[in-house]
Amino acid sequence: MDWETGLEWAQILYLVGVGFYLLFFGLFVRYFFWRWHANKHFWNKRPQLSVAKVEALAREKGLEVPFISILVPARNEAEVIANTIEHLASLEYPKDRYEIIVITDEKELLARQEAGTDEPTTQDVVEAKIREFSGRAHVPRLKHCTVPYDFDGRYRGFCVGRSVPSTKGRALNYGLSAVDERTVICGFYDAESHPEEKVLLYIAWSYLQDPRERIWQGPVFQVRNFFQLGFITKVAALYQAISHKWYMPILMKRLPFVGGTNLFVGRRLLERIGGYDHRALTEDLELGVRAYLETGVWAEYFPFYSTEQTPSTFYAFYRQRLRWGSGHLQVCDKFRLAYHYDWERRGPLLYNLFWKGQGEWTLYQSAVMIPLIFLYLGINGYLDASVLPFAVRKGLQCIVLVYYAFTFCVFFHFRRLMAPVPWYEQILGALQLLALPIASFFLPLPYTAASVMKLLNRQPQVWVKTPRTKEATH
Repeated sequence: MDWETGLEWAQILYLVGVGFYLLFFGLFVRYFFWRWHANKHFWNKRPQLSVAKVEALAREKGLEVPFISILVPARNEAEVIANTIEHLASLEYPKDRYEIIVITDEKELLARQEAGTDEPTTQDVVEAKIREFSGRAHVPRLKHCTVPYDFDGRYRGFCVGRSVPSTKGRALNYGLSAVDERTVICGFYDAESHPEEKVLLYIAWSYLQDPRERIWQGPVFQVRNFFQLGFITKVAALYQAISHKWYMPILMKRLPFVGGTNLFVGRRLLERIGGYDHRALTEDLELGVRAYLETGVWAEYFPFYSTEQTPSTFYAFYRQRLRWGSGHLQVCDKFRLAYHYDWERRGPLLYNLFWKGQGEWTLYQSAVMIPLIFLYLGINGYLDASVLPFAVRKGLQCIVLVYYAFTFCVFFHFRRLMAPVPWYEQILGALQLLALPIASFFLPLPYTAASVMKLLNRQPQVWVKTPRTKEATH
């Protein structure tokens, strides 16, 4: 017995467990504040746009409708790239004021030659679409460039005569050399991206309102292949989507967060900062931080989404998130030692990078580990729940229903963006969400692993491509 409180240690431990339980529930409740903020400041203020409205604004400002180049890096993407090209070509925007540039990798062709197969490559699909577009009206210009196997990866770089590791930043730096001379804004999408049809109108409208060099980052909802995912990645897909819709506007007040897809950057700004860091594991975050430190431009959130895929297996999910986590730590290290940048900008940014990285990862991993510890203590008789009234204990148990209700509400919120499947697959997919407590344990694991591997100096050094799920061809 604790003589000062008059409580048994088993009762004190139980109260400590209840305290943690309520703390983490309080952190969860933040979703509802984020929802209110995002809807008030962004989603409820989406302008009603049309081509005529944007053209009228351009005339009023004495400017041209901005020419936009959309860059799509695509290596080993033969299964999804045709759909993406068709989707991007259908965006509501004057077709003579934007272009699509697909950037492939010569190593894909070399790998096919070495394997001696006749499987179609991404290059084959893109070239077929170019031939098709040449005979179609009302489509933008489609361009294709292939990164040489020996391209050094730098913006306006050169070939070095030996193989250079492929990264997304390397491909984008090569593709930037192919943009039209009229280009004002560069847009970036992944090979399976399907953005909203009015996204270019919004970017043009925003630019015409304020024609500075800017960075726009929109949310990405990785739910399109939801019914092809395992139960862990199903939960990951839903919570990633709702976080991008509600939490990302808050996050981008503290970090110049850039997500790499559904991203638009002023062309002159890209040239000024020297394109992407081709060695970075998270070239997108690095770009946003460096752009702010060098030019003072802070990335802006815009409320037009793009749908994408989540890795279908936990192994693929783990590798993707491990790269994201390791890349975040890499960015922290890079700018911690970047003494040529002003500390008044760099210091607060490093602080926020830490707390939005290692700090939150530790908190979220604790959020799933602590209940397991107290479950073990309870099973072995180290907890005494009698310290609280029965009604209170039952009320605490009912909190778990809030988590389930929220998760299913999120599922129905994004249901229309998921690829269609038979009704029985929909039911089975929804029922897998009942494994929420198990899935929640694994979601922070890649980020925890990234921190541990960093301490052991075993962090990933190579950019790893995320595999796609095959989709029906339009």
